[in-house]
Amino acid sequence: MNNFALFTDVSLNPQRKLGIGGYLLVPVSFLESEPHDIEQGEVSARLKTRRFTETSSTKLEVQTVLWALDDLRKEFTGSTLGSLQIYTDSQCVAGLMKRRNTLTNSGFIAKRSSRLLTNATLYREFYAAYDQLGFQLIKVSGHSRTSSHDAVHRIFSYVDREVRKALTLWVDTP
Repeated sequence: MNNFALFTDVSLNPQRKLGIGGYLLVPVSFLESEPHDIEQGEVSARLKTRRFTETSSTKLEVQTVLWALDDLRKEFTGSTLGSLQIYTDSQCVAGLMKRRNTLTNSGFIAKRSSRLLTNATLYREFYAAYDQLGFQLIKVSGHSRTSSHDAVHRIFSYVDREVRKALTLWVDTP
């Protein structure tokens, strides 16, 4: 059985509507490592990033998770995935499962404006991916003190750092 942990994070330039999404897929056993044994280079080597344009923070967070899950489905075509834990610091992504009944019952229509939610299509894709893969969402507190890092927080801080660096390189390139 293949049990995995998926870390996702994003970095956004809201003025230019440009963002970088990143994900790291590791076996769950990797989380049993001592935090001081996990090196940034090891995380950087496994991290995948992707550029997104015409995006917002909420949209980018969901786009990144969907992209990672799509890659995961392609990688495990024909084999058993096992369990999947998704680690994110996104309040939106972490709260989507709690909001599922309300969103689906309303047809993804906003109460106040009676308009279709901006990210309705992405939310539908997210729920379809959940139905197919049955993953577990775990909210990580972002930007915590280094002294309080366990393996999950250490890995997440490296993912965060690399994604921010990738955005800076992209935006600052003439």
